[in-house]
Parts: sequence; C-alpha cells; structure tokens
Amino acid sequence: MKTFKSTEHRIARCGERMPDYPVRLVTLNRLAYHVQKRTQDRLAAALRQYDMTTVGYTALMVLYGSADETQRASELGEACSEKPANMTRICNDLAARGLIDRRSSDTDRRGVVISLTAAGRALVESISPEYRAIVERSYAGIDTVSLQQCERMLRRQLDNLAD
Repeated sequence: MKTFKSTEHRIARCGERMPDYPVRLVTLNRLAYHVQKRTQDRLAAALRQYDMTTVGYTALMVLYGSADETQRASELGEACSEKPANMTRICNDLAARGLIDRRSSDTDRRGVVISLTAAGRALVESISPEYRAIVERSYAGIDTVSLQQCERMLRRQLDNLAD
C-alpha cells in the first residue's frame, strides 16, 4: 500500500483542482489497476520458468476449461481479450511448442479450431499450483461475504461497461 500513497496524493490534488473530480471512483479504479498489475507481474515472473507468457497461459487455460478442450479461434481470442493478430502470434508460438493443435473447422471452411494437446494439458496442470497460490495470496484475509460482494460489484462494473 506504501507505493500507492503517491497515486492517492496525485488523485487528491486533482480533486482539489477540479471540484467535480470523482476522487473516490478514480481511487477505486487505480486500486483495481494496481491489484491487476501486481497479480499479472507475479504471474509473469512465475511463468518465465516455463517460457510462457500470461496471455499464452490464459489461452491454454481457456482451452483447458472448454468442452473437449477445443475452441474456435475467434472465441479463443474473445475469451483472452486479444485482437486477432496478437492471438495468431500467440497460437503460432503455442503450436510450435506442441501445446495446441490447429485445424480447419468442419462446419465453416474459413474457421479455425484450436485444441489443447496432451503436452498443453500437462503444462497447465503443472503451472496451476503456482497460479493458484498467487491468486489466493491476493485475496488472503478477505472473508467469503466480502468476496461475494466484491464479485457482485465487479460484475456490475463489467455490465456498466458492456458495449
């Protein structure tokens, strides 16, 4: 929290200079950003030993959690919140490492279907304990009721920002 103090001071100064500035909302927004950034930084550090990026790991996890461990390329990109060009690059890397397979869709000749390989599944399962420890650490000491309330609020924010 010490490193966030300077951010809080700048936000407060903006509030002093602009009377209608939403200090609390901006503070919450920046806190959410800092939590996400620190979590991603810790995850990235843990993934380096596997020569894996957070986006690559997310793609593998999306496949792992999908029916038949398979997704259409467009759905995988959407689930990973990545643009098609970046998703192609990520999938090229994962395919070159034997972690995913790509094939043409049986129902749409323009579509591509991506599946997790046995090597990809094994990698996900070996990384999972470290990922879990990082996520659990970020929520340590927060009771179940507060976690449920936090989830409701975040879902509401996500709904508010839906296109």
